[in-house]
Amino acid sequence: MLYWFVIRLARLFAKVFYRHQIYGKEHILPGAAILAANHVSFLDPPVLSLSCPEDVYFLARKSLFRGLFGKFIYALNARPVQIGGANLEVFREIGSLLQQGKKVVLFPEGTRSADGNLGEFKPGIFLLMSRTGCAIQPAYIFGTISIWGRTRKKPKIFGKTACVWGSPLTWDKYAKIPKKEAEVQFSQDLRSSILRLKEWYEQGAKGSPP
Repeated sequence: MLYWFVIRLARLFAKVFYRHQIYGKEHILPGAAILAANHVSFLDPPVLSLSCPEDVYFLARKSLFRGLFGKFIYALNARPVQIGGANLEVFREIGSLLQQGKKVVLFPEGTRSADGNLGEFKPGIFLLMSRTGCAIQPAYIFGTISIWGRTRKKPKIFGKTACVWGSPLTWDKYAKIPKKEAEVQFSQDLRSSILRLKEWYEQGAKGSPP
């Protein structure tokens, strides 16, 4: 109930203050998926969450899960992991959520970009896809870097944001390819998908996103 209330409040806030627009919801598959987008701001996880018609889960540092605040963010679908610790713990938590049919936010770059350009992709998303068979839902997030980029201490109150959902990448395309080759191909496909969504938006957002 708390997640339901906060998400709807966040959607209203984003619409009023950031004129938030959502495109491509028809591409979102029901059930388990990793939501993979460009990452430039602390606002990116909530923007993805309020732009998705299903509940969204994300990971947060264990140190945040203390007292009432910890209970609050847990109710908002944050799950504790030891950031900087063994990847096994992180993979286990994400795998468990995916097996329950949940949608999980993971950023391919692993960190926020300072200039808005896509950085090098980490292999974690492909590994999770290969082990769970879940879909990867590409997305492009617009506007959050100008509102609360890495060089800003506080977010702007007003701005313009958008979330563009693209066609999902599914495991069946890569299942029969040798693992190393499949990993390279997947990384190229995911990068190309996010860049195509960016281009589609910048060219006027006409029709359905690719």
